[in-house]
Amino acid sequence: MIHIAIGTKAQFIKMAPIMRRLQESGIAYNLIDLGQHSLITRDLRQEFGLKDPDVVLSGGQNVARLLQGIKWLSGLFLKGLDKSWVKDKVFRGLSGVCLIHGDTVSTLLALYLAKRAGLLVAHVEAGLRSYNIWEPFPEEIVRLVAMRFSDILFAPSAWAKDNLHKMGYGAKTILIPGNTSLESTFYSLNKPKPAGLDLPAQYALVTVHRMENIFSRDRLAMVVGLIEKISQKLPIVFVQHQPTIIQLAKFGLKDRLDEVGNIRFFQILSHCHFIHLLNDAQFAVTDGGSIQEESFYLGKPCLLLRTHTERTEGLGQNVVICGFSQVVAEDFINRYDSFNRQKAGLAQVLPSAAIINDLLGRKL
Repeated sequence: MIHIAIGTKAQFIKMAPIMRRLQESGIAYNLIDLGQHSLITRDLRQEFGLKDPDVVLSGGQNVARLLQGIKWLSGLFLKGLDKSWVKDKVFRGLSGVCLIHGDTVSTLLALYLAKRAGLLVAHVEAGLRSYNIWEPFPEEIVRLVAMRFSDILFAPSAWAKDNLHKMGYGAKTILIPGNTSLESTFYSLNKPKPAGLDLPAQYALVTVHRMENIFSRDRLAMVVGLIEKISQKLPIVFVQHQPTIIQLAKFGLKDRLDEVGNIRFFQILSHCHFIHLLNDAQFAVTDGGSIQEESFYLGKPCLLLRTHTERTEGLGQNVVICGFSQVVAEDFINRYDSFNRQKAGLAQVLPSAAIINDLLGRKL
């Protein structure tokens, strides 16, 4: 049996091509929703045509606050100490392999539960490294743990594969033709553009959510300052995560944003909505690794609000790492047109197909 244990919005988006392909091929899989983003992932399953989870490990709420996260994680960790509960209730008494994804707390939780059940673990999107444990935090640490204890590592690029070989994991590394996020990006882009968003003809897209940014008043204040500068050139569409909204209010920065007249606020949108927003924007300002990738696929100029990134997509082409330098940020804003690139194309063998073919070849 192929088990898929995921819990965040990004994980559902990036694993959707694998799940869709399994469904279309009539191959059974056990979908475990770990519950980190329960409300959002429910909508994503409908959007991508995915089945309902076989197992749900949550109370039906999104984890948006630190105390919520601690309660959710500690509760499932303690339950996981009971191996019989893990085997029977989480993995339904079935053997096989458990697919985990990326670098979130849900990644660690899925790894822990799968190992408690004695399953093989395959890490999708393995080999990405920033080589700085503090940025992104805690994602760089999560990846190190996940790659160390997983049995199969699916590397989405030659660079990721080389990283895994340097770490001594070459024997369990499988190179696949790209990241599954490429498939999800074009799946959403090829759907009709959603109606109902009243947008200007030209705009800059902004979204910020990383812990190292939103929990730093200085960094969040710089983001607000950038928004003020950009608004003098273009209208802004600001897609806000709930933790970002909370921190803006906590640091007294919400009032400054409210005074920017040339800005429109949206909370979390469907993936289709967001991809069309990104595709139609003049440029993006973000701290999200997934959005860095999506900007690259769409050839869209992207100012990355980080000092380090675990991805190579777009670097030296359409993506500029800000490093929280005002000089770098203003230079990008003043000549963003020069960072436009052509859209990427789909590979002959899609990443989701390569992953499934490898797993089926193992006769699990």
